[in-house]
Amino acid sequence: MKTMPAQRPGARRHPPARARRALAASLLALGCTLLAAGPPTVRADEMADGAAIDAADVDPLQVRIDRLLRLGFDRPDDALTGLKAIDAGDAASRAERIALLQARASVLAQSGRAQDAGIWIDALNALDDPRAQAGAKVARAQLARTAGRLDLAEPLAQSALATLRAACPEMPDGEPGQADALVKADPRAAHECNVRAAWDATQILQRYWQAKGAPTSAAAQAQLGRDLALWAADNGRLAISSADLAWRLVRSDKLDAAQPLLRQAQRLAVRSGDPALQAQVKMAQARIANRRDDSDSVRRLTDEALPLARQAHSPRLEAELETFLSDVHVRQHRPADALRAVERAMPVARRHRDMGIELVLTNNAGLAKIGLGRIAEGKQDLARVEQLASDAGLTALRAEVLREYDAALATAGDLRGALELYHRERELNAQTMSLARDAALKQLRQRNDRERKQRDIDLLARDNELKSVEIANRDLMLRIWAVAGVVLALSAATVLLLYRRVRATNRELVASEAQLRVQSERDPLTNLANRRQFLSVMHAEQARGGAGAGFEGALLLVDIDHFKHVNDGHGHAAGDLVLCEVAKRLNEAVRGDDLVVRWGGEEFLVLALKVPAAQAEQLAERVLKVIGERPVIVDGRPVAVTVSIGYARFPLPPHVLPLGWEQAINLTDMALYTAKSQGRNKSVGIVAADAPAEPALRNIEADFERAWQDGRITLKIAPGPLALAA
Repeated sequence: MKTMPAQRPGARRHPPARARRALAASLLALGCTLLAAGPPTVRADEMADGAAIDAADVDPLQVRIDRLLRLGFDRPDDALTGLKAIDAGDAASRAERIALLQARASVLAQSGRAQDAGIWIDALNALDDPRAQAGAKVARAQLARTAGRLDLAEPLAQSALATLRAACPEMPDGEPGQADALVKADPRAAHECNVRAAWDATQILQRYWQAKGAPTSAAAQAQLGRDLALWAADNGRLAISSADLAWRLVRSDKLDAAQPLLRQAQRLAVRSGDPALQAQVKMAQARIANRRDDSDSVRRLTDEALPLARQAHSPRLEAELETFLSDVHVRQHRPADALRAVERAMPVARRHRDMGIELVLTNNAGLAKIGLGRIAEGKQDLARVEQLASDAGLTALRAEVLREYDAALATAGDLRGALELYHRERELNAQTMSLARDAALKQLRQRNDRERKQRDIDLLARDNELKSVEIANRDLMLRIWAVAGVVLALSAATVLLLYRRVRATNRELVASEAQLRVQSERDPLTNLANRRQFLSVMHAEQARGGAGAGFEGALLLVDIDHFKHVNDGHGHAAGDLVLCEVAKRLNEAVRGDDLVVRWGGEEFLVLALKVPAAQAEQLAERVLKVIGERPVIVDGRPVAVTVSIGYARFPLPPHVLPLGWEQAINLTDMALYTAKSQGRNKSVGIVAADAPAEPALRNIEADFERAWQDGRITLKIAPGPLALAA
């Protein structure tokens, strides 16, 4: 260990970034869905890997509408002309009329033509039919999705599904075990219930929940979409939904369950003879291969998909494929190839006013430009992407974008810019955790409120019974004194019983409130203290020290190295297990009166009050060793886990300038970032700071790296144990 490191900031090693690039592509971009043009009948005995459907009885008009919807994906005006021709002569029933109006609205919505789409949305609402109203809601949701506003699309899609369920109780709800019944159902009933609107709603909800970081909810919507396709005997939508569900299952590390769905999707696509559908399925297979780091399969599948998209005369589908390829190129550190893919796809996205695809392309373009050394241009793209994600309320997506750009800037040598993004990402992660915690507490309070209200109702009912008995007693007192006496005795007993129950209820409520207070100050996953408890401790320390007293003690910020790799490679359940194990080891490493806090995501904070500087250094080294000296066992396999640590003991020598705890955390955070930028798996401690007054300290905070280079701040760096191979 040395007071100054052997390696200076300018000579930093940057390990290759492997951020999860598939996330952004599946969020907002790949939302426009092509439909099969009259898929063939598939016999049950030919569908060994999944439920079969028989399309023999499907209404030919529905097939014509689906063909025009597919045409509208690239040529909306031609599709509208065809729909108008059908409208002039063939639409007879109410369901057919709804299907045509919805098709017009959908074509215009997915082309971003809001004003024109609004005309047909109003026409749907004017029918005063719940099936038509659901179609109008879905078209409005499609408009919002095309504009990149999944936050506005989600409640509309949910409302559409609720409306259709109320109108059609027989509609599937996504529960398992429904496939056989759905295959045997009459598809005409599905079309009468406007299954097309329900299916479109599930497509939107999949992308919303994925953007919110809720893969289980996204998979549930994919399952519902597949069930709806089975119910409608729609092989085209079944192929798409099977591929979607397979992708969601793979993201949850359920490859065995995904394989038969992929085979089914591929078989249906080939049998359809539709090159667009075949291209879509191959793209889904390529996304799965990319998830598994199978670059050869990715290359082969995309090489097969692009000619199929051209054969289908679908520039928009080509753009979706190029968007996916830009993701692949960024992930594999080929920025020039990524930028070329973006440049090929961007004109199509803009021509169709598809803000979802444009958002992902802009994100990938920015990362590619940073990789090519065009840092200022990349930051401009980042600003646009972040603004669009912020407008849509997608906090989890914003954090993921910032994480990607943080890694890209660090690799490009812009440590100051990377540090700024790192801080913003941490704030967003904290917001996400806070929202989740508040939602859980809200649910708990609501449950307690419901229980309390139910108790009040029960007590009121008993009181009413008692009063009824008393009234009856008055009427009988003159005639049956003996009976009245008995009744009064019973009433007294009842009152006593009620009194005892009220006391018991109050005790339960007091205990429940105490439980709520405890739960509000604990992280539900690791059972560590959370930020709320930390703030309580800090406020108590401030009150004890009085006005003007600075923070005194040691702070350690501990960040799990490459935690995203654990989630990507082993699944989120494995990630949770690693978080819990790290929390356990942290508790083992610290002193009994130290406070361990889950600070945000994969980051922890250790608060050690009144501790000498030498002990703070020893504590950091002990944490490095305890966490990194042995792997975490996940599903019987060892997974190497190391951490980066920033620490300091305050007040800092030699000037011992009093600092607030917020400033102390900020400086400790900068030390943590230095540990990460120096290759991770090490601790970086602030030994001294040449800051006799506030202005000097602010200068250090403004450019921590330069202050280190200039000797205004002294750091001590210690390596962690050699990481064991996973």
